[in-house]
Amino acid sequence: MHRLPYDVQLAIVRLLSVQDVIRFCATCKASQEFMRDRTIWHHMLSRLLLHFPNPQLSLRLVSMEVEEMKRWVLHSAKLDRMWHKIDYHPRLIRDLHCDKRVEHVNLVAGGDWLVIVLRDGSLQLHELGATAPAATLSQPLTQDESVLYLSSRLSLTHEREDLIILQMGVRYNQCNIYVYHIAVVDPVPTFLRVGKISVTGSVWSCASGLHVLVYGLESGEGDMILHVYPLGRQYADVEGPAVSMNIGPWSADEDFTISVLSDNQIILAYQGVWSTTADIGSGIYRISPFAHSANARTHPLVIAGTRALHVLRVFPDSRVDYREVPYPLALGAEVGYMGLGAVGVRRAIWDCTEARNGSLHVHFRTGTSTSSRRESWAPGASSARSASGSIPRSTW
Repeated sequence: MHRLPYDVQLAIVRLLSVQDVIRFCATCKASQEFMRDRTIWHHMLSRLLLHFPNPQLSLRLVSMEVEEMKRWVLHSAKLDRMWHKIDYHPRLIRDLHCDKRVEHVNLVAGGDWLVIVLRDGSLQLHELGATAPAATLSQPLTQDESVLYLSSRLSLTHEREDLIILQMGVRYNQCNIYVYHIAVVDPVPTFLRVGKISVTGSVWSCASGLHVLVYGLESGEGDMILHVYPLGRQYADVEGPAVSMNIGPWSADEDFTISVLSDNQIILAYQGVWSTTADIGSGIYRISPFAHSANARTHPLVIAGTRALHVLRVFPDSRVDYREVPYPLALGAEVGYMGLGAVGVRRAIWDCTEARNGSLHVHFRTGTSTSSRRESWAPGASSARSASGSIPRSTW
């Protein structure tokens, strides 16, 4: 192959997997030149980002050095290789204490940052291993906005990552939806609020992306109405939704998700194309993002249940490979409230409650797969059960 022109060799190498590129470059000295070619690593990292969007990484791709691109690609390849192994054995590495008023914890794409939502609606942006949040956004609430119920989720596109806060206050049937942009790259990590919408009624699901917020609202007569709102300063004077669509009769027992593809395209998913049966326990559970186009071995679906993590690999022929991964709990510990957890593409957070001297100690564990090795950290506790807490992070 070394007799071919370099541009032809380059075109061939770009078609190979990461493992095949490494094997090829190890064959002779002439082939090792490809390991230093920026276009190779830029291409492989760009290809990786198609399946695993990471807006913080995409923003830096143009100026990123070859060695850093190589580290990201090789790390991803290692995770891909480990995902289908059997020996998942987490190991606690470090703890980090944080505010005891934690209500939700969300994973930021890339695995190095967490968003922590407190019960008063305040937000904290934590880097793994840091002793204090890199950014804090306090949000004083009026009496009408006092939180009775609060949920949060991250909405991800190639351009940015949004945090959506759904808040129900003391007034019956009153909801506030907040949308924040999250930035963890230069100049400084920060939250930027880009929208707030107040609605009357029961919000069943919501999502944001690009310049729109979409939510499903019960009509009062059994139908579900999808509302699309534009986001951004240029739409500050716009009153009411840009588009409203009646989806038809809907039951609150029917689960569904909304995804924003572009400013004029959304997907409402409510009917499965495959199914499998497994006991994931009762109560609340968390589900990872899923891309049917990704390889089943490298991008499984992970469900954080009440007793274990459930790993499913869905193949193109709809065949489903299922495996349970028990939570790594210390003696006397038990899994706590799953509503505090979160599951990303390759990482999960779960609440772990330990009995200590007759009192309850609450912390979270997160995971990302690297076979028998794990990292862990800890930032949070539920004040209803403990006065202190921690969130671990593990590789799983």
